[in-house]
Amino acid sequence: MQVKRHFSVKFVLLMPLVISLLVLALTGKNYYDSVNRDIDDEYERITEALSRASKVISAIDYSFSNYSKSGFILMLEHNSQMKDGLCQMWPIDALLLSEGRHHEIPAVDINYMLVGDASLCNPDSEEYQRVSGQVSLAPVLSFLHDIDSYFLAIHYIDREGYLMSSPDTYARSITAELLATIKARPFWQATANNRDLITVTGPAPMLPSSALVLSMTMPVYKGEALQGMLSLDISYDEILDTHGKLAGELGIVDTGYLSLPGNAMRALKLELEGANGSHTLFYQFDLAKEIRNFFIFERYSLAVVAFIYVFTVIVLFFINTRVEHGYFKELAAKDPMTGLLNRRGLKAFLKTAQHSDYIALAVFDIDNFKSINDNYGHDVGDTVISHVAEQISLNIRQSDVAARIGGEEFVIYMTGNDQALLQKGMTRVQLAIVATSADVVENGFTISGGVEIVTKDEERGFDSLFKAADEKLYQAKTTGKDKLVF
Repeated sequence: MQVKRHFSVKFVLLMPLVISLLVLALTGKNYYDSVNRDIDDEYERITEALSRASKVISAIDYSFSNYSKSGFILMLEHNSQMKDGLCQMWPIDALLLSEGRHHEIPAVDINYMLVGDASLCNPDSEEYQRVSGQVSLAPVLSFLHDIDSYFLAIHYIDREGYLMSSPDTYARSITAELLATIKARPFWQATANNRDLITVTGPAPMLPSSALVLSMTMPVYKGEALQGMLSLDISYDEILDTHGKLAGELGIVDTGYLSLPGNAMRALKLELEGANGSHTLFYQFDLAKEIRNFFIFERYSLAVVAFIYVFTVIVLFFINTRVEHGYFKELAAKDPMTGLLNRRGLKAFLKTAQHSDYIALAVFDIDNFKSINDNYGHDVGDTVISHVAEQISLNIRQSDVAARIGGEEFVIYMTGNDQALLQKGMTRVQLAIVATSADVVENGFTISGGVEIVTKDEERGFDSLFKAADEKLYQAKTTGKDKLVF
């Protein structure tokens, strides 16, 4: 027996899956858009940071190109020492005070160092005299170095071979060999050729930590004479740190010398005002990290997707259960061959039926049904039973009810306000069955019945009415058949 369901099991399992996949696709699209927005935000942040750095190096360059001895800011004394053949100089005090204004302007911490050959420590040397005219600008390096955390160091490399750097960490790591060859390095010539532009180089390792840095350099001119070189070192890792916003990493590469890595996406050429360079910003896509990040950041959305699937499956299973329950309930109340009610279904109906003035219950029985089975076979016998059920259904009203309660026995229930009309209705059913019987059996067949009619006031239970109608059926059978007894 095939169970009746509203939805197939395949539909119950696959339809929620399709819905969940659609929601999952929307979640994935939302994550994709979110990642792109975050990349855009990070690109904007990095570009703004580098633009700010370019303004800082330009401002320092302006100061150095127009420097003069200042009586406004005065470094009273410097420490100096010789180390590994180099002269190192740094402020005696950790505080720079405004001359004559120490009560009005607060002291400011400074951190810088000057490094050069031995002549730098000789007050009578040209180098010492030269640096004395520039040292008033050294605190500027210290002040500007502290503007942003990603500024690693700011250097001034003079044409005479000495270096002024803030903080002093980088200067302490300078060797005589490095200082002697610094002007021979490619960046020096490239920077000198870009007189009015910032030269961007890197990323490259920076001593002594070997951390990667991006460098912005500008030449310092006085008139037409090259005085030296300014350099601002930017922490590559810090400026590109997204603080967990993105699964992949950001990168910057000088595409004038190197190619983008194979996993690079969203490449953006860096355009900095007043800067010369061919650097490109990019996002490094890592599928495994993106999937992990997706599950972390979209965990609540994924939980909703799972809930939608489970909930929809449960709802569809519930609907199927209700349909199956109704089907089995209907099956328990109906005869499977004819579709008419069975005894249980008829009793359940009569318990809630609204009766008129008269109630009629008839019991019909096919005459000589055993001989039909014997002569024509049980298949024809089943056809005869189905035919009787069909004719009963066609010839009763909507308010009437018919049931099959035995092999060839049928019960008809009618109610009305006129007893004669109820008798006429039962007779109409009996005559219709007999008149069409030849359609299913050669020479046709007849049917007998007993009908019990009572008033509403004397209404009796089904068993009592059935017994009375069955007794009248017996009378019809024993007095010639093919008739109704009222």
